[in-house]
Amino acid sequence: MPMKNKVFVAMLLVCALTSAAVYGAWAQAESLLGVKAGDNFTYSFEVYWSSTDPNKIVPQEFSDMNQTLSIHFNVTDVRSTIAYVNITILTRDGNHVDGPGFIEVTSGRGVEAQLFIIGANLTAGDKAYNQSDPAAVSAGVAAESFTITETVTLTYLGTSREVNHYYNSTTDANGTVIRDAYYDRATGVLLEMTDSQSLAVNVDETYSKHWKITQFNSAETTPPNGGGTGGTNSFDWSSLLVPAVIVAVFVVVVVVTLLVMRRRKKPEVQEPEPLPAEPQPPV
Repeated sequence: MPMKNKVFVAMLLVCALTSAAVYGAWAQAESLLGVKAGDNFTYSFEVYWSSTDPNKIVPQEFSDMNQTLSIHFNVTDVRSTIAYVNITILTRDGNHVDGPGFIEVTSGRGVEAQLFIIGANLTAGDKAYNQSDPAAVSAGVAAESFTITETVTLTYLGTSREVNHYYNSTTDANGTVIRDAYYDRATGVLLEMTDSQSLAVNVDETYSKHWKITQFNSAETTPPNGGGTGGTNSFDWSSLLVPAVIVAVFVVVVVVTLLVMRRRKKPEVQEPEPLPAEPQPPV
């Protein structure tokens, strides 16, 4: 094969490999978020408190938390790894409290939605919030990374689902904390979670908080018509980034290839002009 053809083929191969790598990274990021704008789900919420001391009464903070009857999430907008939500809390006296929230499923950064949505299509041994920063966790602006304990098949809302189960028990100076959580594998949405704690200071007290999904994408719930950053109908310009990068890479490689081929092309050698005929001596 001529050298110029080898150079051309090599450049095209580099272009193809670069494009495939960029697209692969983008596709992986896209698959991390399993929810979409318009998804909605609701949880029942209960708080349990107990003490071995019969003279103790329920602390006011637990009585206040137990006024929450349900928590409803509307996914108002999404980006490649971020879900923006509107959260409605229904209290036992019939009041509604609305507020915004979001979660970024790689870093765990978020507001109000931490632990309610993780990455989609994870399996046993994978980490949720795998890029979580310990400093952000300490500051309370990110959820801590955790490893899926097992992937099992369970029934929620009358449907058999692949479920990612996480269980962890930690004991420190504050007492023992247990978190037992179940996530829908396909969407990353929390299905059920129990947080319980035995206090080290008041050793006779234990309490727990329990969330359980009661509806997911009910037809009775109208999908939102906006919200988050840009709203449901907003166009995500980031969707054009990867195609633009691939086109740019292809153009650069083609230009470089043409320049290399041009420099390697040998200039044509012109034939020298014929010399004038020498005069012949007279006979």
